[in-house]
Amino acid sequence: MKKIIILITCLTLLPIPVIAKENQPQTCEIEPAQAESGEYSPQQLQTLASQTTVRVIGNSNGGSGTLLTKRGNTYLVVTNSHVITGVNDIKIQTTDNKTHTAKLIPNPNLENLDLALLEFQTNQNYCLRQIANFIPKKQTPVIAAGYSIEKREIVYRPGTVEQIPDRPLKEGYQIGYTSDIEQGMSGGAIINSRGELIGINGKSAYPLQNTGFIYADETKPTEAEIQQMRTVSWGIPVSTFLAQVDQKTLTAYSLPLPNVRDSLPQPQLTGWLGELERKAKQITVRIDSTSGANGSGIIIAKNGDTYTVLTVAHVVCERPDATQPCGDYKYQILTPDSKQYPVEKSTIKTEEGVDLGVVKFTANNQNYQVATLANYNPNNFDYIFTAGYPKLGNSSPWRLTMGTIFETEQGSLETRQSDFQSENDSRLRTSPSLTGGYELVYTSITYGGMSGGPILDSNGRVIGIHGRAEAEVAYDQKTGDCGINAECQTQIGFSLGIPVSTFLGLATRFDITSQKVENTKPLQLNTHQVKSIEETVLSNNISQTNTIASQGLERGNQLWRLNRLSEAVAAFDKVIEQKPSFVYLAYYGKGLALGWDGKYQEAMVAFEQAVKLKDDFIPAWLSLSVAYGKLNQPKIALLAIDKAIQKQPKNPILYNQKSLILGDMQEYKEAEAAINEAIKLSPRAVFYTNRGVLYYEQNQWELALTDYTKAIQINPQDALTYNNRGNLYSALNQWKLAFDDYAKAIQMNPQYADAYYNRGILYKNQEQWELALADYTQAIRINSQFAQAYNNRGVLYSELKQWELALADYTQAIRINNQHAEAYGNIGLVYAQIGNKQKAIENFQRAAQLFQAQGNTADYEKVMNILKQCKTISKSLCIYI
Repeated sequence: MKKIIILITCLTLLPIPVIAKENQPQTCEIEPAQAESGEYSPQQLQTLASQTTVRVIGNSNGGSGTLLTKRGNTYLVVTNSHVITGVNDIKIQTTDNKTHTAKLIPNPNLENLDLALLEFQTNQNYCLRQIANFIPKKQTPVIAAGYSIEKREIVYRPGTVEQIPDRPLKEGYQIGYTSDIEQGMSGGAIINSRGELIGINGKSAYPLQNTGFIYADETKPTEAEIQQMRTVSWGIPVSTFLAQVDQKTLTAYSLPLPNVRDSLPQPQLTGWLGELERKAKQITVRIDSTSGANGSGIIIAKNGDTYTVLTVAHVVCERPDATQPCGDYKYQILTPDSKQYPVEKSTIKTEEGVDLGVVKFTANNQNYQVATLANYNPNNFDYIFTAGYPKLGNSSPWRLTMGTIFETEQGSLETRQSDFQSENDSRLRTSPSLTGGYELVYTSITYGGMSGGPILDSNGRVIGIHGRAEAEVAYDQKTGDCGINAECQTQIGFSLGIPVSTFLGLATRFDITSQKVENTKPLQLNTHQVKSIEETVLSNNISQTNTIASQGLERGNQLWRLNRLSEAVAAFDKVIEQKPSFVYLAYYGKGLALGWDGKYQEAMVAFEQAVKLKDDFIPAWLSLSVAYGKLNQPKIALLAIDKAIQKQPKNPILYNQKSLILGDMQEYKEAEAAINEAIKLSPRAVFYTNRGVLYYEQNQWELALTDYTKAIQINPQDALTYNNRGNLYSALNQWKLAFDDYAKAIQMNPQYADAYYNRGILYKNQEQWELALADYTQAIRINSQFAQAYNNRGVLYSELKQWELALADYTQAIRINNQHAEAYGNIGLVYAQIGNKQKAIENFQRAAQLFQAQGNTADYEKVMNILKQCKTISKSLCIYI
């Protein structure tokens, strides 16, 4: 019987948020008043702002400017273009009241922005501020500085960021803040409470005309939105400047490179994929927030003109962390026909402990499609699709991406989003499921903004709700390279979602009863459908241009997820060549890609380099242990996993891996102790299943049966455990129970080759030849590389004396696995039966050699006895044993 242990194929990373820092040629450090948070007092912020803000003088015009950085004796200043319009002779007055001649740096990329770059030279040293290379969030406290024309001196205006449009206004304005900006402050610095430069002043509140309140894409806000925009001052984010200034200037002045992520364009889908995309679009909405963020959602119910949208809680409950209440934001729904509907706040519902939420909107005389939900456990490597509206820069275009998924128990070992308490996490997670309900793990490429969107099967039914993508901090202090978001994170790992079953278990608490729900799995994709997916994946235009290291890291991760493994390795190698401080992540990603390509020796080398560079990087230690196991080096694999456990003793996945290694070494007592620790930390079905396998191997039938049954109670859709329990019943000669469990495994997963194979053995042993033949053939149809199934079908043909068919199957088993000693022995038996003594002897000799090399003494001696009789008897026919 073929028993199955749930193994780890690759592992990913926990996101660790940090604040971006910048390289600066001169530091003028002031100890923050609040050392723990790094925040400065109002008086300290005035001092910092005064160090950064300069006066710009020209003709009759005047304004302010902000020191950005320096190169040698040359300083770079940013100001508003309207400050120097028509000025020929530009002067800079610095904080020490010295005046310097400045010159304008032409930059065509800035022509559409109210920004200009100036240079001046001096031997004086002026202080520079750290640059926050991201758009600030709402409610961020700020201080704005600039030279007041009326007061003829620098002034400071405290305030709070109140408006962040989802796309910039004309000339780059995107920070709406309450600071009272007056004439002359244009071009001055906007600094946050951590002393970081986040933007440039530009426009004061309540202008005489509303001509500036137009989006950069020429669309116009509503009249109500314009009236709201009038109430605040407006500045341009520094990140907008960095994204537009030319690369030569950025490099020359060692400014941080822009955070522009590679995004996959939406391919033009046709045929069945085009139809699936059409279905996905009809049920998916965009959820826009007044914070400037957006998410996605799924229309799941309709009652009259009221529609219910399912999403994830963090889309409609925005907060810095779980300890704080939801922010006071308003939301609106963008429907598939591009109409917008407000969300009544009272309809927003969430549940503690799971990242799910529902909202409602009313659309009179409309008929929007309602999604069909599918409640089942997906099979390993089923194709799935994710849909939504990613936040890509200043736009949120439609995207449908495709990938493969793990069944839930396997997925729980693949993800780093597990339910353990790490050394840096005081929140004890006790649920058997993953944190926040995230139990679906898949390779589809996803982006921020797609959270809350559907995970679809090949029939276009919703099997889950997308919510996260695994990421790791990628920040290089020397270069200022800072990931792709405000926390300097770059995606490396899988995407994560919440299964439909979790929502259905809470549906009554959400007060929803009218969903469309199906429980059947989709039919297996045909060759044409699989080919169309593969061609789409291969046609994805992944940029090959040079890029900063954090972008290269994500590019490699995208290629790895798309199973374009050699390209992924090349992308990670480019990052390694750049030698960023987070280069260990590139070695880790390279190891993952090599491991998926079956190149375990090379993968092991990459993982070793990762842990050498970062000794406390647990995912690399775990993956290194797995690689050593694949290379049949269990003792070294054990050392690697023990190293990981020392550093993270509350991680059950590590104990599971240790148990697998010890089980392979037949050190069952120690293996049992390790898996017991995993179960103690997290009573998941996968751990009970693996402990059941340990008991099975020791013939401790009752204990194995108890664990398999417990695993099925936790996850009644786990086909693998039904298969293993069927093996146990078969070993106990409880044929009816074994047949029932194999049938249940096949019902859960109609593409489960091992279950067909094991049931075929039962049928063969009961001499139900046709049923056995059908099951062996189905196992081979599903897995054409199933060597043992070919061998066993050959045995069945031998029993039926169909020698040619038997020889064909044994030969195919050897083509797949040329070390298949049993198949060589069986070929020898066929030749013995049909009277070809010479070929019988040749194949018996090969079988004996392989059995001896494999340490299989019993079968070796059996074949040698047959050989002895073949050589000593006078007949050409050997004795069949």
